[in-house]
Amino acid sequence: MNETSRIQTAFLSSLWLHEALPSERQRQIELTLSGLSEPRREELAFELAERMRDAGVLEYVDRFLRDGKPYVRYRVPQSGESFLLPASASPPPETLAKATRPHWHARSRLLYRSLSHLISVERKLFTRDERNAEYLQTDVGDILRTILTSARDVLGCDEARLYSLERGLDEARYVQPVSEGAPWNRALAEAWVAKRALPLYVEDLSEKGFVRAMVDAEAMDATMHLAVAPYEPSGNAGPYRSMAMARVGEPGSPFLFVLEAWSKEPLFFTDERVGILTVVGEHATDLLSTLKKLGMLVMIDELTGIYNRPYFGRQLDHELARAYRESRPMALVIADIDDFKRVNDTYGYEAGNVVLREISQTLSTSLRPFDTVARWGGEEFAIILSPETERSEAKEICERLRVKAQNLAIVVPGLDGRENAIRVTLSMGGAMFPGDVSLQMDRSRGLDRAGRDKTAHDLWTRANMNLRLSKDRGKNQVSFGKE
Repeated sequence: MNETSRIQTAFLSSLWLHEALPSERQRQIELTLSGLSEPRREELAFELAERMRDAGVLEYVDRFLRDGKPYVRYRVPQSGESFLLPASASPPPETLAKATRPHWHARSRLLYRSLSHLISVERKLFTRDERNAEYLQTDVGDILRTILTSARDVLGCDEARLYSLERGLDEARYVQPVSEGAPWNRALAEAWVAKRALPLYVEDLSEKGFVRAMVDAEAMDATMHLAVAPYEPSGNAGPYRSMAMARVGEPGSPFLFVLEAWSKEPLFFTDERVGILTVVGEHATDLLSTLKKLGMLVMIDELTGIYNRPYFGRQLDHELARAYRESRPMALVIADIDDFKRVNDTYGYEAGNVVLREISQTLSTSLRPFDTVARWGGEEFAIILSPETERSEAKEICERLRVKAQNLAIVVPGLDGRENAIRVTLSMGGAMFPGDVSLQMDRSRGLDRAGRDKTAHDLWTRANMNLRLSKDRGKNQVSFGKE
């Protein structure tokens, strides 16, 4: 007989003694559970029996009252023998690991219902725009926004958010914000979601408990729920009572995100819903991987980590077509680091690279989630302020960016190997669509390729003129013309 069988046999034997004579019972209980009060012995026996029932060692028969006290009848499957135990009024202790029925994905109606939706999402992303046949909708921003919509639609949750987890400034990465704010818990997201690809969830944000990870353990023929961190209500969850998160993208790539789903209902994220959230994340990862292999996501400037010039050109083409269709204003802005050559001459090219990275990070994290910033070349940056952005709002945004850049104390290495804190400024010039271009509007036909090319050229010309105006006025200025 192995150790497990011996323990089970000994425990079941001790349980049987509860039906023995009082004198016998007292003698043998003192031998096995000495030092415990009668109520505590009953609580302990009931808790152990319940755990063994969960493990399939015992079977539940019925529950009833005797002399006003609740009892539970159990049966031993192999022998058919049954016994009674007083039911403890105290709840069982919180477990750090739980197991549920295996293979949620094989029996999930929710998954079947979601498959057609995910397929339609993929078809939409790879089809051509109705008004502009040349444009293929493979923009990473569109994909990420579609992921959020898919998560909400498939799960029926109240909110979905997506945050970048890639933080290395020296690596190519997607640094544009997708959702406002920050991840619910970046440390847990990086350690469990990003690194181990395990979904996390909290059953009730208003109650003390645990953050749990779900593991589909096929080798154990079970789905395991592991407590990975204690949880204390902090009051910052707003109206939401439960949440779950899963990974989108792959570690070591520019595209690594945590996808969060939020619900106003406690216990909303069951095995099936957490599993479906994982499926949505894996589907999005496959889309990004496919597009990258096709060469459609080679869009990141390796030095600064923001968008590069080719991608920005495609994005401007897209935004112009959208602004034209929807008859909404947008802005194109060119920003140039003042006296950048002097930084290179004084401190060296590595110092110049540090400045470029710091300014890039400041611009990308300070813009709205739906705006676009790219390194256009050298020390020059290009920005799209998406529809709907009026001239006054565009000037206000650019002024805020200028002040942020001006207040940065950037630590750079010098030619002598010492670190130096330096400051740089930005000159900016902007142009508005449609206010600053010569264009006859006919939205019934859309804006064709020739029209978009001419409009983009006009915007670049006007933005460059206004950039020169900022330089001529003494630098560290914002100019939009018509002032």
